[in-house]
Amino acid sequence: MFPADDTIAAISTAAGSAARAIVRVSGPEALVLAARLFTPAAGFLDEMPGFRWADGLVRVPAGQAGHAIELPARAYVFGAPRSYTRQDVVELHVPGPAVVANAVLGALVAAGARPAEPGEFTTRAFFSGRLDLSAAEAVADVIDAAGDAQLRSAMGALGGQLSRLCRAASDRLADVLAVVEASIDVADEGLALAAPAELAERLAAQADALEGAARRAADMPEGRDRPTVVLAGRPNVGKSSLLNALTGEDRAIVSALAGTTRDVLGATLTLPGGAEATLQDAAGFGRPGDALAEAADSAARRAVARADVVCFVADASAGLTPGDRELLEEVAAANPRAPVLVLANKIDLAARPDGLDADIRTSALTGTGLDDVRRELGRRLHLNAARPGGALGLHDRQRRCILAAAAAARRAAELLARAADVADVAELAAVDVRTALAELGNVSPDAAGYVSDDILARIFSRFCVGK
Repeated sequence: MFPADDTIAAISTAAGSAARAIVRVSGPEALVLAARLFTPAAGFLDEMPGFRWADGLVRVPAGQAGHAIELPARAYVFGAPRSYTRQDVVELHVPGPAVVANAVLGALVAAGARPAEPGEFTTRAFFSGRLDLSAAEAVADVIDAAGDAQLRSAMGALGGQLSRLCRAASDRLADVLAVVEASIDVADEGLALAAPAELAERLAAQADALEGAARRAADMPEGRDRPTVVLAGRPNVGKSSLLNALTGEDRAIVSALAGTTRDVLGATLTLPGGAEATLQDAAGFGRPGDALAEAADSAARRAVARADVVCFVADASAGLTPGDRELLEEVAAANPRAPVLVLANKIDLAARPDGLDADIRTSALTGTGLDDVRRELGRRLHLNAARPGGALGLHDRQRRCILAAAAAARRAAELLARAADVADVAELAAVDVRTALAELGNVSPDAAGYVSDDILARIFSRFCVGK
């Protein structure tokens, strides 16, 4: 994927200005290049032992920022092979204005470092054996965590929780595979190394364990962008009130005058487990007329088209009118891929609240149904990471691999369960067990073998520069 024998540098803190910025360097020339910019208060940076820090001055030549920069800074030295990448690593902690960090990075590149690609530091940690694949993915998950539950799941994976699951399963599968393949060698000698029913039972038990782990695991997000939920519906059905009630913010103007809100307003919606989404009020959808109304309609349609879930809001006191149904069809056509959740709002004013055709009945005034909306959105967005005690969290890819491993183990178990002797089905059963091991290897190669380059590329493409 990337060369690993050169020296790379990147800003490892978030974009923008802050109290402190960190510029990270890794590779065989890390100490030498950092020493060209940083002068410790005592001694020499490139002679410092690993796991030490020193205060001093960082100097950037005039050519890098239009004028020379000299500022107080601190350098942390992490010596190979005990560093994050198993190479020499230096972190320069400098005052936080973005221009300073960019100037320091530019000076390091001018001195011979290569700008790091997204995820390249963690890629080096993975290929050097410092992290296994599940822990490497967890680094990005810690950064991307949208709430406490996702953070606990990511920290569990970073601590080896997923790796231990795969390793334990792989060890048990490998034990069975050894017996199955040995049965081929002794088939002509009439020796029985194990009863096929016993091996089938062991494989079926492992398949059950893997399926149970995948079923209980929380969902981990695939990127660091929040999903978007859009409220759509006729004017004056209570969309603005719902946005305020669901998010806990007075973000939208609430008025009895239809059409009060014309802009697409947004606020942060906290879902069960601490995950977050952006909730938007697509006011003006399907309301052509004057230039201002048509502009609002265009903005609302763009918001609906980009939504991950659409909440269609109707007035419970009036029921689903023909106008509602027509607009609902327009919403579905504007974004066919997004699930639509129909909310009957103002349930406190409805004469027959039980006779409404809606997914959830709500009241922004009394709070009725709001928790149901949050739970259902969490389910439809696959953000239900609320498991006590830092439960295992899985990405869709990891879950598919674990379930595929379970299915392969179960196929082998069914073959053995029908056999009079292991040797009768040994070759076919061995193929399925090896398939199960390969699928686990795509989650945690240290536990079970090999992972393909395209999977590695997809995993590390999620990382930001400097990680």
